[in-house]
Amino acid sequence: MILQRIGILGGTFDPIHEGHLHLARLAKEQAQLDFVLLLPMADPAHRDVLGDAAHRLQMCRLAIEGEKDILLSDAGLQSGVRYTTDTLRLIRQQYPDSQLFFIIGADKLPTLPYWHDAQALFALCSFLCFPRPGIYTQDAMQKAIQAGAAVSLLQDVPPTPHSSTLIRARTALYEDAPGLNKKVLCYMAEKGLYREDLLPRIRPLMNAHRFRHTLGVVKSAVHLAALHGLPVQKAALAALLHDIAKGMPQPELAQLAEHYQLVDPENTLMIGAVLHGPVGAWLAKKDFNVTDEEVLNAIRFHTTGRENMTLFEMAVFVADAIEEGREDYPGLEKIRWLAERSLPCAVLCSIEGTIRYIQQADGRELDASTLNTERYLRSILTQQEKQWMCASIP
Repeated sequence: MILQRIGILGGTFDPIHEGHLHLARLAKEQAQLDFVLLLPMADPAHRDVLGDAAHRLQMCRLAIEGEKDILLSDAGLQSGVRYTTDTLRLIRQQYPDSQLFFIIGADKLPTLPYWHDAQALFALCSFLCFPRPGIYTQDAMQKAIQAGAAVSLLQDVPPTPHSSTLIRARTALYEDAPGLNKKVLCYMAEKGLYREDLLPRIRPLMNAHRFRHTLGVVKSAVHLAALHGLPVQKAALAALLHDIAKGMPQPELAQLAEHYQLVDPENTLMIGAVLHGPVGAWLAKKDFNVTDEEVLNAIRFHTTGRENMTLFEMAVFVADAIEEGREDYPGLEKIRWLAERSLPCAVLCSIEGTIRYIQQADGRELDASTLNTERYLRSILTQQEKQWMCASIP
């Protein structure tokens, strides 16, 4: 009988990054494995875990989409499983006709003979060891072998520039960390992983409908930012805060806007639909310590737009217009179709719809910024974008 050769790469994957996947691919090639199992661990005895197990499992699932030689196991997340030996026994039950190769770093070698139920562990698997910078492996490897472990050393493993610790640190600052699969990055941003949870502070500022809308805008903004190569974590932050002033009474909005000179009253409609953007940006800076001007501008102009809008501002503007919870309105599907192709087109289509609605059905005066934005966007469209504007959606 030919036994399957299965590699097992365990870890917290908190979160998973490209360095983990590169190691799995390299081990598969060098050890001639049939495939490698990613094994997220629930609560390793030797370290703290920040990410919820379900989130870490889902991020692993997203990271290996399209990887035919890297599979995912939840054996390390089963109740009652705490030690590596317990986990490998479960995997052995799932793959009875196999040889198991547990992949570890050189920093784990010195303690390997002292792992829980070590002799049973050594009977269950062999070990593939990858070097760690500054760790001398030969002595530790020899001692592990003398203790009964079968250990092989992986060759030519370059040190990874990526680190889960650094990724968490950058995410806490609303920065997009390198080394993350784009789907994993979007998942982290949408779920608010590894950064301050703003939802408990935002929720009291709005009613249930507005809160659901906000969550929908976060999802859409994250998608559009990733699609168009824009900062994903910053998009999530702007979307979270874009409507924090929406629930304020109009007189209070007008008073704040005038008192703190947030708008030019001569050229701004002093109504809630317009004022909640600039007042929201002011609150984001004052109460939520947001200092990034691009985020503040995205909040400030998410209803009116402005001349010289950045693509980032456009992404938040469009996300507000097309989030999945929006009730259908004329032109919604066209805006969604355009958003996948061109943010300027999607903003222009949305603004044109707003202008038509106000002129035909509402009769209100139009805000000057909205009209200026329309003229600006028309002036910058490429020929291809003009064709998309005129196209009928499939």
